Amino acid sequence: MTQTKRKYRSINEMKSNAKKVNYISIVISIIMAILAITFIDVGSRKNNDTNLIYSYSGQKNGNYEVLLKPNTFYETEVLPSGKYYAAKSVDKYIINFVYDFKASRKANIDYNYNISAEIVGTVPSNDNQHKEIWNRTFPISENKASIYKDNFNINDQINIDYDYYNNLARSYEENYGITINAVLKVYFNISYNINLEEVNEEDKNVNDYIELDIDLTDEVTKVSENYDKTINKNIIEEAKNEKSNIAFYVLGGICAIICITIIAIITKRNNKTPEQRYKNNINRIMKYYKELIVTVTNEPNLADLKVMNINSLDDLIDVAEQNNSNIIHYEVVKNLRSNLYVIVSGYVYVYIVTDEELK
Repeated sequence: MTQTKRKYRSINEMKSNAKKVNYISIVISIIMAILAITFIDVGSRKNNDTNLIYSYSGQKNGNYEVLLKPNTFYETEVLPSGKYYAAKSVDKYIINFVYDFKASRKANIDYNYNISAEIVGTVPSNDNQHKEIWNRTFPISENKASIYKDNFNINDQINIDYDYYNNLARSYEENYGITINAVLKVYFNISYNINLEEVNEEDKNVNDYIELDIDLTDEVTKVSENYDKTINKNIIEEAKNEKSNIAFYVLGGICAIICITIIAIITKRNNKTPEQRYKNNINRIMKYYKELIVTVTNEPNLADLKVMNINSLDDLIDVAEQNNSNIIHYEVVKNLRSNLYVIVSGYVYVYIVTDEELK
């Protein structure tokens, strides 16, 4: 055949265009994924941006010693903390409350504190719990207040008359004819105000305490520490540009949606049924070669023609172009197979379109 300049694009061009579309789709999805991660990360970083404006710590302690009543059993009048003591041997508990406050910068600190005690009497209940049946509060020291520019240290000593509180608990038992578990809770209560404009109102006012629990009993007594020995606080400035954060999250979400949509389209395109692959092939041919193709509903009569089967669509297009002939399209099996014919001088050139890749 005489070669002429091809008017219609080849099957390789069609495939190349399809690959380009697929490649561009993948590139766009990757770009969208990167942008989504970047925008969300930037929004998260902005949301976590903080500025430390003030920090402080408080070291707390409730040191004590036990002053004994005159006796012939102990070689010393004072016993150290952290032990068990015969209740009837105890005269007084000498308690030294220490509160050491340190801050990162100067600020006028208004503080006040007091010391109080409370007897709490409990009895066993049916659910193996101890239920409170009696309590009574005793002021030990009045409020003491002061102002400091940055740090302060409080060191205050008190004496607890053990017999007084223990005898009161025993009198309660005798008066009401019941046995109670009694504890004397000794509190060091402190509150202070941090006078800085940058600090939020809820962070300005601080309440703290030290609690020592002393067993009231006729047998053995001990002291339990019921408090955290350290308080630490960092006051930070919250991120101000919340609208900017939301904008980054929205942009990240849009990019993520675009990425997911493209991936879904590519996945759907690559996971077609035989019917869909066939339709895709025939529609592509009809799109690019519509000026050459004539579709018929009756199968052409090829009885007097010599059949030449062609394996390449490009060859069929060349035959049609070079002979100025049309391509006859007939669907042999609906949605599964079509035949393309070019009839020239007693010959019929046939190309079969199925769900397989076009050649």
